[in-house]
Amino acid sequence: MKQFKFKIAGQPYDVSVEERENNIAEVVVNGVSYTVALEEEQTSTPAQPVVVAAAVAAPVAGATATGQSTVITAPLPGSIFKIPVANGQLVRKNDVLLIMESMKMENNILAEADGVVKNLFVSVGQSVMQGDKLVEVSGVAAAPQTPVTPVHTAPVASPAAPAPAVAPPVATPAGKGAPVKAALPGSIVKLLVKEGQQVKNGDVLLTMESMKMENEITSEKDGVVVKILVAPGQAVLQDDILLELA
Repeated sequence: MKQFKFKIAGQPYDVSVEERENNIAEVVVNGVSYTVALEEEQTSTPAQPVVVAAAVAAPVAGATATGQSTVITAPLPGSIFKIPVANGQLVRKNDVLLIMESMKMENNILAEADGVVKNLFVSVGQSVMQGDKLVEVSGVAAAPQTPVTPVHTAPVASPAAPAPAVAPPVATPAGKGAPVKAALPGSIVKLLVKEGQQVKNGDVLLTMESMKMENEITSEKDGVVVKILVAPGQAVLQDDILLELA
């Protein structure tokens, strides 16, 4: 078991990470337990085509609430950065309900199931503590949808951010940059930059999943990506170096 102690805005937090079998880990934050699935690091085997839906049927107008509702709470302290939904809005499972900033990361709070936004307990700019209510979502009655036909497509690499027109990327020796570290244990979801790419302050470098949230890791300065030390699907611990910027 690995244990960590840190403070956020003067509030102490005790975090322990205990690995289990079959890539399952138990993460406990201040006595609250979270079960985290860790994905295995990808090998050099060529990626196989994946099945994606050609289209997704939109929610049926007039869908009715079932009476069952879920209240989503803040997993960590932070502040509300953006709320892209409104009361009465239909949402799908994994739709972004709101974005909160915590530990220098933007965290997407996702819908756990299809439903209707019943109550918003917070507003943009509001500070919240762990366990505070964020949003309540009511379930909706099932409705028939138009079937979709799956199609096979090859994985598509994320487009690289365009380099500034004033000058080409500057070559920088590997290992000479400032490290960008993981604020919490989790797994890498997507890399959005490549080595040698120029980035601006605030650009998203990669996304990682931690404590059931997708977190955007952003650049804190203008610079060049010197070295990338992780890959999609790789599990990382707190303070592991993700990449280097010069």
